[in-house]
Amino acid sequence: MPRPIHRLLLLALPVVLACQAPPTPPAPAAPPAPTTAPAESDAPLLRTYTVPPEQARSIEQALASALSSGKDLPPLGTVERLPDGRLVVVAPPGIQDGVAALVAGLDTAKAPPVRTAEFDYWIVVGEPAQTAEGVDAVPDIAPALQAIVGAQGPMRFRLHESMHLSSLIDDRAEADGSRMRARQTVSEVGGRLVADLDISVAQQSKDRTNLHVCGQDCNQLKSRVHLDPGQLLVIGQAGLGSTDAKAPEGSKTLFYIVRGQLRTGGA
Repeated sequence: MPRPIHRLLLLALPVVLACQAPPTPPAPAAPPAPTTAPAESDAPLLRTYTVPPEQARSIEQALASALSSGKDLPPLGTVERLPDGRLVVVAPPGIQDGVAALVAGLDTAKAPPVRTAEFDYWIVVGEPAQTAEGVDAVPDIAPALQAIVGAQGPMRFRLHESMHLSSLIDDRAEADGSRMRARQTVSEVGGRLVADLDISVAQQSKDRTNLHVCGQDCNQLKSRVHLDPGQLLVIGQAGLGSTDAKAPEGSKTLFYIVRGQLRTGGA
């Protein structure tokens, strides 16, 4: 007797279920991506700082040195001093925070005194002579001229040009005379003066424009010298062409003589 269809279905159902693969468990959800705080912008900011006037120059120089990245790299920022003594700094925020902390920590009661470098320049022309002449024409430089005679023999001296130039320590100054131009930047190290000097000398009186251009008609000297305050120093010499066609070639010599002093107070 045939079995009922529904009984056959019930007997077959366990077999079908046993042949099916077990259900795949759902994949775990991916963890949410970590959120990062937006990085602080490194874009340069411009800020001004009020500093004690007597310290503005030294702070400006210190900041300029600190912001320098080396010879071949751009600086980390810039600093400029305004006419009223405030400092303008252009730098990223992190550096600005350091500048603000430095300015806030200044002790105005311990501000160093302002110091001034005073330099005297003498340009002297010398030519060989039977006996020394003109050594005492300018008493201030007589010891230097006597030393030249002792080393190079008798000479006839005449003063070609002289100049007095003052500048604050570590600041640059320049001046023009009728036959010379001088530029100086003077520092003080251990009580001695360290001076970067740039001197141009014309043989004849010239207008200021021509002296600035200073072509082949000018003698030039650039030198860094170390000297004690009050010390007289011959910093260089050079042959001087003569306007007299009968004069022997190279018979005249141009001597550069300087003396530096250090003074406390403004320029």
